Amino acid sequence: MVTKVNQKGRILEAASRIVGLAGAAHLTIEAVALEAGLSKGGVLYHFPNKRSMLEGMLHKVLTDVGERTARYRAEMGDQSSGAIRARLLAEQEQSDQERAMSLALLAAAAEDPGLLDPAREFIRQSFAEIRGAAADEDFAQILVLAVEGLRFLEMLDLLPLSATEKDRLHRRLQSLALQAPAADSAVAEMPIAETPTAEIPAGKTSA
Repeated sequence: MVTKVNQKGRILEAASRIVGLAGAAHLTIEAVALEAGLSKGGVLYHFPNKRSMLEGMLHKVLTDVGERTARYRAEMGDQSSGAIRARLLAEQEQSDQERAMSLALLAAAAEDPGLLDPAREFIRQSFAEIRGAAADEDFAQILVLAVEGLRFLEMLDLLPLSATEKDRLHRRLQSLALQAPAADSAVAEMPIAETPTAEIPAGKTSA
């Protein structure tokens, strides 16, 4: 028996296949219903319009990335570079389905920027966590922006690298993340500045 939850996932999978094969312009309720093997009414029950379907796709992408990040973070325990490395690994594992959904969302956001508001908040929180765990905020953010750049170029089919070259870059980013000191260690190693003392002019004595 197909549950409502499974049917919703089936619809989103069908939507991602359409975008992946034919492009975001071909994403319609009718096309999704045909691809999913459902009636138009069955699709409309879960997603009353195209925007709600796009919102569902965004929710799935963010949920999947968030769950992967949390899993890697848990596996790393108390490692100082855990927050950065977990995010790098989570972004590196972008699936074909996520890539197709992201393309559809980018295309739709050109006309409806508010569609990406949940993504803006998700990214804001992610960067806040990474900055809070890093001694060198700029270095940590550069690493994350590097892997995001790789992801977006690959998503747009603009990445001029082979799979081997891409994997090598991902490994290098992980290696760099391991070298990043934790925020606590930076505070502990910070030298204590001496309190300056005023010079007493010649011929004068202190009180």
